[in-house]
Amino acid sequence: MEKNILCLKLKRFREEKGITQQELAEILEVSDKSISKWELGNGYPSKRNMLRISEILDISVETLLLEEKNDDKEKIKLSINYSLISYIIIFAVTLIIKGLTDAEQYQNILSKDIVEILKLLASAFVQNIGIALPPAIIIGFVFYFYIFPKQSRE
Repeated sequence: MEKNILCLKLKRFREEKGITQQELAEILEVSDKSISKWELGNGYPSKRNMLRISEILDISVETLLLEEKNDDKEKIKLSINYSLISYIIIFAVTLIIKGLTDAEQYQNILSKDIVEILKLLASAFVQNIGIALPPAIIIGFVFYFYIFPKQSRE
């Protein structure tokens, strides 16, 4: 059976409170198999038990049953982080490859003064800044639209 919000949250909040399935079952006066069944998504507690669970775990019934809205915000933040990391890696690799292909330009770099070195590096930075942007954006979209939804289904 497909996992539902209740089964995921019930187990998480129960474990956070340090309550075993057996202990929760004794408090609710049900079998530990019932708790296991609820946590596996194979059934739901009665309304009375749902209210008692929310009291025992010190959370609202809404918290147990409703999906959190900040899930999309977290996915966006993670996607941006992966995009940024990808951008930095791709940009660094691009600079290394360009540096190797234009080796004569950088041959006597250490004999130049600091201002000239910084100008040369700034020039290389500006010339190559856009090269890494499209792949990094694509990587961010792949995480947001493909990898995160796939992870949440598993």
